[in-house]
Amino acid sequence: MESHKHFLAKNMAFLMLVSPNSNLEKLLKFCLATRVTGENPGKISEEMARKLMEERSTLAYWTQDVMKIDDNYTSEEWEALGNMQLTDIDQFMNQLWQELESLDL
Repeated sequence: MESHKHFLAKNMAFLMLVSPNSNLEKLLKFCLATRVTGENPGKISEEMARKLMEERSTLAYWTQDVMKIDDNYTSEEWEALGNMQLTDIDQFMNQLWQELESLDL
């Protein structure tokens, strides 16, 4: 239980550092709108996140893969995806990396 509390505290601290309306915030809101179900949801979600970190140019495809994990496309997912305004994936991800690098973790 202590490890869960420590994990939660670290993640809460990270979230408090994310700037409103940043690309990082938009990506995190998208992630919060999705639901990973089935066996080993923690492992599946971590694998999906790592996949994006390794292949950032696949963001548009990645969002679709994440949305279909639970076989249920929700209005919240579509709204969060639309708010990302993915007209230029490279620009979106470059800005996201800059925002991530600037966080004082």
